[in-house]
Amino acid sequence: MGGRSHGRFGHRRRQASPPEPVEQKFYCTLEELFRGCQKKFKILSSRIVTIDVKPGWKAGTKVSFNEQGQTIKFVLCEHPHKWFVRDGDDLRWKCKLTRQQAKKGVQLTIPMLDGTEVKWSTKGEQVYHGSCIAIASHGMPIKGGPARGNLIIEFALTD
Repeated sequence: MGGRSHGRFGHRRRQASPPEPVEQKFYCTLEELFRGCQKKFKILSSRIVTIDVKPGWKAGTKVSFNEQGQTIKFVLCEHPHKWFVRDGDDLRWKCKLTRQQAKKGVQLTIPMLDGTEVKWSTKGEQVYHGSCIAIASHGMPIKGGPARGNLIIEFALTD
């Protein structure tokens, strides 16, 4: 008769759909995201899994594990930093100066995530409220390579 056989009594057997993935947030500091780190977690059956966080990973990165037919997705979240704000691969640092300091010029020393310091002079620079200076290759590592984003100094002037 040319029809398809759908099993007994013409009904198709339904396969059980897999359970919805479980999402679990995990947190890293900017320093950990700069250097890379390992995070260990106990999952469903008390098995320990290790996530190798690579330098340059960003908030929202997902890592999945399958345990007894259940998918567990770990979602990377970033702890706020007291000096820096991450903007893609760049690091933003707000520098507060008086108008007199901006006019005269100052030597800045910026403590970086890897423990080093960046020194920068504003002498001869046009510094005004909201202006920015970008220092190349002093931001976050770019995932998968040796390149780095920029350090962006944003000036906020006070009286």
